[in-house]
Amino acid sequence: MTKRPRPTAQPSAVSHTTVGDVVVSAVNDGVFNISLDDIVGVPRDDIEAAQTSDFRPIPPLLTVNSFLIQTPERLLLVDTGFIGEFPTVGRLLPNLASIGVEPSDIDAILMTHMHPDHEAGLTDENGKAIYPNAELIVHEDEVSFWMDEGAYSRASETVQGYFRLARTGLTAYEGRTTQVGGDDEPVPGIRVFPTPGHTPGHTAWHVHSGDESMLIWGDVVHLPGIQLALPDAGVAFDIDSNAAAVTRKRVLDQVTSDRMRVAGVHLDHPSVGRIVRKGNGYGFLPEVWQPTL
Repeated sequence: MTKRPRPTAQPSAVSHTTVGDVVVSAVNDGVFNISLDDIVGVPRDDIEAAQTSDFRPIPPLLTVNSFLIQTPERLLLVDTGFIGEFPTVGRLLPNLASIGVEPSDIDAILMTHMHPDHEAGLTDENGKAIYPNAELIVHEDEVSFWMDEGAYSRASETVQGYFRLARTGLTAYEGRTTQVGGDDEPVPGIRVFPTPGHTPGHTAWHVHSGDESMLIWGDVVHLPGIQLALPDAGVAFDIDSNAAAVTRKRVLDQVTSDRMRVAGVHLDHPSVGRIVRKGNGYGFLPEVWQPTL
């Protein structure tokens, strides 16, 4: 008997679903570890209990996803992954290629915010735009914050690195960047859903087609095993943890009450489902996988 090689990767890191006439594809970029020391706002014992009660590992694994949105007119990408930081991330481009999508096919990039695990994939190692034909759509408060010299000077050395990387991305798409705010709808059927706190211009995207809708968020929830059970739990890289917690509780309450489908950059891949009430907190109910659309 011929010995088969041991598998080292999942055969597919892409999962498709529909929102009316729109196809939304969760495209995984990888995972990386985060320290429990980076979780703030709630007691350490409660954090560990929440994480382990769902048989999740310590240190926690942080999933990174992007979302490909195919409307009848345009091909869009929500966030661009985490190129160049860890060996276990940076897989967005090959995973897009596996479904026949090249960077030149993307018409617009919808940014949730400008932290590295969401925007590092905007540019290559030389600071050149990876997506040659894409319009960059980002909240005006996000641009103002990352370009602010006062905010840069007050930041820690680590966060100053985030500033430089964000500025590299914004500079690379200069001349084809659209700043949005309020409840703008920069693409027909896709509307700004403000989620400030984690960063000043942190944005979710409300996708609607016909009588169906979905909310695609960035860092409303980083660690579902912890922050759904304990919505007051923040992360050390929140710009304003208190505001982020207020936003998180508002969004979780709204999507639960409205029974709205959600998709999250850091929800467990394939990352689409519904938020449900669970005890004093919430839980994530993944959508049932289907082989056809």
